[in-house]
Amino acid sequence: MATFILSYPDKSFVPRGSAAEGAPAAGPAFAQWLKLCDEIHRVLGRIMVLDPSQIGSVPSVYAALLGSPFLAPGKLEHPVFLRSHLGEPAGDDAIGRAIGEAGLPVRAAQHPWQGQVDVIPLERNRFVLTYGGSEQGSSAQSVEEVKELLPMGAQVMAIELSPTCPRGSAALCFLSSGNGKSVLLVSRAALKSHTPEDLGTFIGNKVDVVILAPEDSELYASECLNVRGTLLLPVGCSTILRGLLVRRGFQVSPVDVSLLVGPRGGGPRLLACDLPGLVLSDDAPSYLLRRERLHHLCSEYPT
Repeated sequence: MATFILSYPDKSFVPRGSAAEGAPAAGPAFAQWLKLCDEIHRVLGRIMVLDPSQIGSVPSVYAALLGSPFLAPGKLEHPVFLRSHLGEPAGDDAIGRAIGEAGLPVRAAQHPWQGQVDVIPLERNRFVLTYGGSEQGSSAQSVEEVKELLPMGAQVMAIELSPTCPRGSAALCFLSSGNGKSVLLVSRAALKSHTPEDLGTFIGNKVDVVILAPEDSELYASECLNVRGTLLLPVGCSTILRGLLVRRGFQVSPVDVSLLVGPRGGGPRLLACDLPGLVLSDDAPSYLLRRERLHHLCSEYPT
């Protein structure tokens, strides 16, 4: 079963890029978050729910910025969850403690690093690690730090993002349908140091490299969330892209997260931290157990 970390917005939530004055109330954003969770649960994804907190100045609702797990046997003796470094290293905070209590040891990144959004796993022990880009992009030094946590023998391509790209997940998305047909979605304009053709050479000829149309890139189609072969795709993506993905064996389900990602934009993948292969402990706060209370809590939010 696919497992994810998600964190709901608090009552004072304002999407990134929105002015506090005149921003939509938090209630509708929370309702969108609950619909996203229900959709993940519908397609048999499991969710660990974290209570709202901050990652530096960033709301924890952007769960893919919390960090990333490294679970496969490699240079470490045990799995670890590497916490992101957004302007300052993550300390012993509520988020780290909750992840630790769920059974995954936590350590803090030592260099500026945005977390899972800049780690793109491919097939055959290959990884793309991204850095640079706009605003608080991951540093080049973070690439070397993350490399040390990858499985033994991992092959890595480090890609610098263009100044207009906020994070690696806004540029790239590797998708496997489980039936042998894999796709790499790429935004050409988001890449600075490499081209989609370079990626095609690195990843091999058994994967279709699909260059996104500008309108799909602007909607963050690469930040769709793959849950057991069902793609939760940002609302508004082109029929051409949706048809291409369906023909390659994926189910496609549009999900509206616009009130959560705000003017800066993003897709469902920005709101979920993937925990591939991890079985959560019984103490982990799962969405299924908390769903009724979360819906009641949403009814108390300002609308």
